[in-house]
Amino acid sequence: MEPTILDPGSLFYRVFHDSPVGMVVTTLAEGRYVEVNQAYAQMLGYAPAELIGQAFPVFGLGHSEERGMVVEVLRRAGKLGDVPLLLRTREGETRTAIGSVQLEEIDGASYLVSMIQDLTDHEQVQSALQSAESRFRIFFQSIPLPLLVYDVETLRFVDVNPAACRQYGYSHDEFTALSAADLWVISDDNEWAQVLTRVRDPKETHLGVGRHRRKDGALIDVDVVSYAFSMEGRPVRLSISQDVTEQRAVEMALRASEERLRVIADVTTDAIWDRDLNTNVVLWNHGLHSLFGFAPEDSASHAWWRDHVHPDDREEVEKTIRAFMTAQEGYWASEYRFLCADGHYANVLDRGYLICDENNQPVRFIGAMVDITAQIQVAEAAARAAQDERQRLARDLHEAVTQSLYSASLMAEAARRHSATADLSTTGDYINRLSELSQQALRQLRLLVYELRPTLLEQEGLVGALRHRLEAVEQRAGIQARLVEQGEVAVPPGLQAEMFWIAQEALNNALKHSASTATTVVVGAADDAVWLEVKDNGCGFEVDGSSANGAGLARLRERMVKLGGKLEIESVPGGGAVVRARLPLDGNEV
Repeated sequence: MEPTILDPGSLFYRVFHDSPVGMVVTTLAEGRYVEVNQAYAQMLGYAPAELIGQAFPVFGLGHSEERGMVVEVLRRAGKLGDVPLLLRTREGETRTAIGSVQLEEIDGASYLVSMIQDLTDHEQVQSALQSAESRFRIFFQSIPLPLLVYDVETLRFVDVNPAACRQYGYSHDEFTALSAADLWVISDDNEWAQVLTRVRDPKETHLGVGRHRRKDGALIDVDVVSYAFSMEGRPVRLSISQDVTEQRAVEMALRASEERLRVIADVTTDAIWDRDLNTNVVLWNHGLHSLFGFAPEDSASHAWWRDHVHPDDREEVEKTIRAFMTAQEGYWASEYRFLCADGHYANVLDRGYLICDENNQPVRFIGAMVDITAQIQVAEAAARAAQDERQRLARDLHEAVTQSLYSASLMAEAARRHSATADLSTTGDYINRLSELSQQALRQLRLLVYELRPTLLEQEGLVGALRHRLEAVEQRAGIQARLVEQGEVAVPPGLQAEMFWIAQEALNNALKHSASTATTVVVGAADDAVWLEVKDNGCGFEVDGSSANGAGLARLRERMVKLGGKLEIESVPGGGAVVRARLPLDGNEV
């Protein structure tokens, strides 16, 4: 069996080879036979295998100069019908045929599939030959692409088809009074000379994309393919002038968008990635190298990224990605450990968005990785410092205040016993010592309270202390921090410390767990209450106490319950978090 590009098991293969009508498959570019049926081969006096690789006769009235034009039409329109064809047999006899041709893609390559009927031995051959010109006119008039014929020397239009009239807004008669120069938009004499040189070169076919002017003055971008041939002894050109204005606008907008994205990718410090979901090829910007030490070109697969996620984090991260792909809502966010080029693991916050095609099927997954190692270290250090401070205060409370109060209780018990025996002198001594111990415990307790209440609260009040705290957050954690004061905030001293503690606890949670880049603290007061709001743009969490934020939130809730206040928390994964606290003012003066 001869090699074939057709599937031998297909119905088309059987129809092709069993058809009584001549059928051939030829290459689009060279016009050579790659498949020939028996009926066609017999028509020319050959065996099918003898024709494979030979040049197929030219469609279009038999003129070789018209092949390029016909091929271009096929590229754009897809098919042609009832085209006259001259065939040469093995014996050198010329036969007249009529054919139809269609452009097809087979295994990724372009081919022409043609059906050919021999008219030589039929009564209608004479009429077919006589009507060749009329068939060409039908082809010329009916093709949906704008066709324009003009004299090469004078540039005056000889003929145009209805599609050209529709595109440019002129009637056929108006066109014949114009020249091609009336359509062209040319900036200077140098460009004009270049255009004329190309038009008068018979070998030039693709004149490229230029700008034309319609009858109404509107400018359009056109892609011009033009073929030179002779008409009544004079050189003319037949041009296919396709309007590509909308296409060019889309391309320019796309280039502008891509340029903006490139600039953003170049100036940001984040590691930006773009994953093709069909090929799993991943493109990175320079941030992959600056943050983690890898060359972007050496990291072009999804498998490479997965292998660099910490083994203990890998399953959970991929689980979140699969869930996000299924839901296709919002954006994906995850914190995990990522292996750097120097062998250490960095803590990263990774966020991504899906891009879908016209059928709403995901095709790309684009996002950015941020190294949050330093932020986590700062938050952990702050948490350790706070824990150390709590332990120190507990120890001081036990060693100082508790012991003084215990001694005071012993003195009180001794004074009670001696008073029962009417030993007033001894009783007075115990009472004096009890007073001294009470004063000592009070001094110690005040000292501890002073240590618990920041000095800034004493010096600048709640608003000033919060402002200094947020400045420290900006300097040490590297995130944007803003304070908003709603009205005059006149808060009793006893509640200032409580509100400051609430703000500090909420900020610590944000620094440690959210990987936020900005936070806002709002503080305000009215006649009956004082309120506080801490908002961040971090990765958010489930407000059910199951996240890493749970312990801090539990402490806040317990504190607010004891104070008779109200605590509200709003957050969703990937959507930041808001902590709102409201405390009543009545009866809280301490």
